[in-house]
Amino acid sequence: MGLKVNNNLRILKMARNPVRPAGCFAVLKAIEGNPSSSMEYLDLSDISVEQEFEDFLNMIKETVPNFRVKHGGTIRPSQNLKS
Repeated sequence: MGLKVNNNLRILKMARNPVRPAGCFAVLKAIEGNPSSSMEYLDLSDISVEQEFEDFLNMIKETVPNFRVKHGGTIRPSQNLKS
């Protein structure tokens, strides 16, 4: 993924795109996996994320406190229903 090697991009706007929570998490992992990333803002407006995303984002903010993310809210992972 290009985000793993890009060191110039500061703002990424992906709002209102058909991205699933797993895709959002993959983007966040790619940004975190690039030690020379200049990313400051990730816009995922109207796209839901899972709690795993929020937890990982909080971990990133410990080392990059100015990194900001806007998203469409946190959803709970699907629970397995037993009959």
